[in-house]
Formats: sequence, structure tokens, C-alpha cells
Amino acid sequence: MKRFNQKLIRTGVAAGLTLLTMGLAAHDIGEAGTHVCIEGNYMMANAMNAPFSDVNGPGQVIEMNIFTGTPGLTVNNPFSALNDETDICPDDFDCPGPWKPTGVLSGGLNGHAFITSAGQQGLTELHRDGTPIRSVSYKALLGNPDGPEGYGSVPRPLGSQMMPNGNIIQAVCDANFFNAANSDTAVDASTGLEADMYFPPVSSTYERAGNSRLLVIDQETLEIVDEYSRPGRGKPGHDLWGCFAGIMFDDRGMYVSTFHGGAVLVIDWKAGIDKQSRGVGSNGGKRSRYEDREDFKLNKGKNRAKVIDVIDFRLGREADDPSRRDSLRAISFDESGNIYATDRQRSRDCLRGEIPGTPNGCNPSVFRQRVNIVSFDDYSDPDLRRSVALDPGVNVIAGIRTNRMSGPGCDYVKANADLFATEYNFYGYEAEEDLCDVETVLVAASAMNPDEIHNPAGCSGGHPANACFKPGGGVVEYLIHPNWTDGGPGWGGGGCSGDPNDREGNQGCARPIANFPYRNPDDGPEIGVDPRMLMVIHEAFVQ
Repeated sequence: MKRFNQKLIRTGVAAGLTLLTMGLAAHDIGEAGTHVCIEGNYMMANAMNAPFSDVNGPGQVIEMNIFTGTPGLTVNNPFSALNDETDICPDDFDCPGPWKPTGVLSGGLNGHAFITSAGQQGLTELHRDGTPIRSVSYKALLGNPDGPEGYGSVPRPLGSQMMPNGNIIQAVCDANFFNAANSDTAVDASTGLEADMYFPPVSSTYERAGNSRLLVIDQETLEIVDEYSRPGRGKPGHDLWGCFAGIMFDDRGMYVSTFHGGAVLVIDWKAGIDKQSRGVGSNGGKRSRYEDREDFKLNKGKNRAKVIDVIDFRLGREADDPSRRDSLRAISFDESGNIYATDRQRSRDCLRGEIPGTPNGCNPSVFRQRVNIVSFDDYSDPDLRRSVALDPGVNVIAGIRTNRMSGPGCDYVKANADLFATEYNFYGYEAEEDLCDVETVLVAASAMNPDEIHNPAGCSGGHPANACFKPGGGVVEYLIHPNWTDGGPGWGGGGCSGDPNDREGNQGCARPIANFPYRNPDDGPEIGVDPRMLMVIHEAFVQ
């Protein structure tokens, strides 16, 4: 039996993803060893961009307690006037100013959190109660403009991750975005950006793709000490390099997702590593003291990444195929090492100049959002691939993360025990107490309206691209059993076409087992958010 078919039957708890919150008893005294759900909290970067977020603001990071399904600590913008001219907001930052967090990490040398700012172009270290400590800027190194005109400029830092050697790795994306003032100007228009010549309004070029890179940051000093840059022409990964977002590691290498490439590149992160364990082609030479080291410089030839494998989600299509544009952001592993990746597909690939409102306007009737799953055993075998097919109400996916089934998800599954345990032999279990001891996948999207296709009133969103598209983001949890993915029988069979005008064809779309709404600390009404990266917390924020 292929490992892909075995991966879903996992009852062990993943080390590093587990968490027991202080004061929360797993079970009563004397009942040790009985079956219990164990999960880890998660934190999600909320960019607070209208119209997706109900509150347009500088950005925040939200912690959610997966035991209870209620919000934990909310980390607010560290770039306030009170922090101006301190280690939290040194010269290259603006205080007050926007945060717009993207990458979220936790559990470093001191259990701290490290959160990336796409607005300020930098990284901030925080205590576990959300108190900021210090920041490092990427602006000067990347050549981004200063001041308000530099907010959200490109190259733009996105996802981040801890490296096996203790450093922090930062994905840097350079592409044309409609909301980056220093994107390329359209050459055939008197005004406007090149990104505005496309729908959705993002695009890439060969030159900008080559300016995307992965920065290595020393955790003790927060100095940039290394990078992984584009491989040379003819080398593996050269043609799909660009606009990185998600990063993860296993014993094979470093996996990075290409937002405009529709692929995951596997990089030998140890290739060329020096005695100081700083990574490929570190500019530090033989000096070991950071205060004696020359300032790091980009684009050294010895810093070129060694790509050892390519996981292509557009098999058989050329590197410049338009379907790769704006396609892949977040990635995750399950406990067996199988790979999960967000995928944004459309019923039509809009070409340059084919924008809504023009004679040749392109307005796809279907924005197909899904989470692809690729076997650990063989990345390239189409028979070892499937996906969690999401319905038309779930759009603009940004973050995903596999985890143990949550408390609210467990409640839902147990409330429908006959369906899950008997009718469809969920995971081969029959005993109710076994139903929750499985992995699920958390999905964050900026337009989160699951199951809208089955609403008796029909899809009623006002967005012309998709009648089920309604701004207002959030995080939900899905099963990853074959019966509940890709038109499986659990939700009525069918192909889950994604066409909002075809309710019958949308049988089989994945339906969430839990919703994690964000509310203000006063337990007020649910607030829509604009998610970016999502991660399971290794160490919870102190409440």
C-alpha cells in the first residue's frame, strides 16, 4: 500500500504542534490514559484590509484557542508613536505607521514570537504576552523606498519559518501588485500600474522574479546573514523561481511555494553551509563574531540556491502559462510528510489587457479554490494527488495548516457520530471515542462564506466574478478523509464544479466541521478578517 493511503490513519500526536494550555485539564484525575483530543492553538495574521476585514486598520495578529474555539490574545500594532526611536521602531520604520503582518512564527530561542510586517518591510520580535522587543528592517537591503510612499512596497516580505540550524528564513516576493506604488508602470498607458492590466491585478516579470529571494536572519542579533537567490539559467527551478510565500522543512530540504509559479521548489538548504552554520554562501567569511562581519550583500554568485526537486501543480504546462499567475500561497505538511498547498484556479485565464469593463474584458465565472495534497512517496504521480475541493463561497485562500482535530470540530463529529462512524466508515473507526483522533486542515480565506452554494436563497454575493463571493474573512476546519474531498460520498457525491450557477454540480464540495470567528475582546459581534499566514503555535501567548 502506498504511504499516501496510510497517511490519514495517524493517532500519534505530532511533537512540536501539541499544546496544553495552563489551567486546562485534559481529563479528570484517575482517568489518565483515556481518549482525549489534543491540539495546538494557532495564530493568524490579519492584514485588516477593507472590504475583506470589517475594520480597516494597521493590522493585528490573532490567537485562537483550538480547545475552546474562542479567541486568545490579540497582538496589536507595535509601530505606535510610543515606540518611536526605540529598538522596536528604529530609523528605518515609521511610528505611528501600518503593520500589515504576514509571516508569523513562535517558539524561538526564548519562546518568543517573530512577526513579519509587509507594511513596514521588516521583522519584529515579541514576548509571549505580545509585548514587542526589537525590529529589523529590510528596506535598505531590498532597495525599498522610505516613508509613507514605501508602505507595502515591493520586494515584499511574506512568510517566514525557523530553520533547522536555528536561524529564521524570510520569504521575499517581488512582483507587480496593484497595491504597491513602486510596481512597474504600464508601458502602453499614460497612467496606471502594470498590475492593473490584469485580472486579478497582479503579475510577474522575469526580472522581478529574479529579485525574489529567501533571507536568512540570525535569531540572536536579528541581522541578515545570508540568502538563497535564483539558480543560474538551465539549473533546476530557474524558470519557476519567484514571489515566495510559504516555507517549511523536512529531512529532504527546504520547501518554498511560488505564488506566481504554481509550484513548490525543494531547496538543499545545507548546500554550501559554512562553519558558523549560516547557510549557503554566507558573506561572513571565516570571521565568527558578528560585530566584525562585513555587511551582508545580495546577489553573490555563491548564494544561488540549489533546487533538488520541483513539485509542480500545473503538470505539463509551460513555465509562463497564465494559469500559474496568482495561484499558490500557503503550504503545510501532515504528520506523514505529505504536502498540502493552496491553489487558486479560474474557469478562464485572464490575459494581459483583458480586464473587466473593457471590450475584451475577462471575468471568470468560477474562481476555483482548493487545497492540493501530494504524496510524500512520489510528488509527480498524478494518481497520488487529490485535493480538498472548497465551494464557491470560500475565496482568496491565504493560509492553511494541518493539525489535530479541534474541540469544536470534535463536538460536530460526535454530534453526527452515526454519519461519520457507521454510514461512511470514517477512518475505519466505529467507536465514537475514536472519531476525533485524526488530522484535519485549517483554512484561512479573505472571503469565507462556506456552503453558500447550498443556501436556499442561492448565491447572492454582489461581486461580478462569482455570485458566491462575499468579502469577510475567517478560518474554518475541514476533514481530509477521501469521503469528504473531491466529490466524495460524504457530502452527497458529485464533482464540486465550483460553478455558482450549478447547485447539482456542486455536490461533494468540502464543508467545514468548525468555524473560528474573531470577536472583539468584549465578546461583541463576529468581525470579518483579512487573513494572511496561519500557523499552529508552538508556545501559546501568555494570557
